[in-house]
Amino acid sequence: MKVKLFLKKLALSFALAVGVYRGAEACAPAPDVTQVFNNAAAVPAQTATEYRLPSLKEPDAAAAKDLWRVRVGAWEIGAGGFHTFVEFSPYDENDKSRVNKNEVYQIHGIACDEVRRTWAQLHYDQPSNYRQYLHGDYVLKGLGINFDHDRKYFAQPSVAYVDVFYGSKEEVLKMYLDGMTYVDKLNRENPPYILLDYNSNSFQRTMLDMQGIEQPALFVPYRLQALGGRIWTPGTERSLLPEGWNRNKVREQGGYANLPADELEKRARALQGADRMFSTFRELPGAKPAGPG
Repeated sequence: MKVKLFLKKLALSFALAVGVYRGAEACAPAPDVTQVFNNAAAVPAQTATEYRLPSLKEPDAAAAKDLWRVRVGAWEIGAGGFHTFVEFSPYDENDKSRVNKNEVYQIHGIACDEVRRTWAQLHYDQPSNYRQYLHGDYVLKGLGINFDHDRKYFAQPSVAYVDVFYGSKEEVLKMYLDGMTYVDKLNRENPPYILLDYNSNSFQRTMLDMQGIEQPALFVPYRLQALGGRIWTPGTERSLLPEGWNRNKVREQGGYANLPADELEKRARALQGADRMFSTFRELPGAKPAGPG
């Protein structure tokens, strides 16, 4: 009974904290971002609001056809928080000539259940999830995915995007491969998933830090004093970037520093998929060896 009461209090405290942050967000001035309208005509059903950093200029129609971008996206999750991720895709990805060409790449930080070797459960109304979390069953992993225009990998619509970088296809795909190099490192380390500290949004922050890109004002730390009309995303101020990270050195060692776009794309597609993530669970202490067959 004491455990159940503790879990209920924990859930209530979390809900109240979210309410305070959301209230502060609603009363604060809007963030300094510029709204983007480039996809509204092509995808009338798209409900996500799109922005760009003020430092980025809108490309003309001719440049947009070959331009690629990096952008931060967000899903709304339980109790009013948001999960953020990084997307690497053509600027004009919704043009009818490229729909369903699988040119969209994303990197997500994912909470995984190391004991059960699957996705972690983060439903705030289920006491078993709290017990698993407090027992240390959950670890943070990275997931790279490549999917079609209709975004069928996750059954979760995005609510907002912010463009943070415009460049050539080669440069954007190299940035994706940079991120996937770190994904491999993190997945083999299996660091603990900590809800309000090192979580999926910390992973998104790390992807931007390794490229020297500023964190969009729409997605900010969860500290009350830092809120300013932005989406509440716990953990974004925590960067996991290793000390001494050198992008040029990583690219040279990875063998993709000078690859053309088609070769970069082949490599990017080969790195995606949840099976690569799940295959890196470590053996737990006292685990029984697998039997024959």
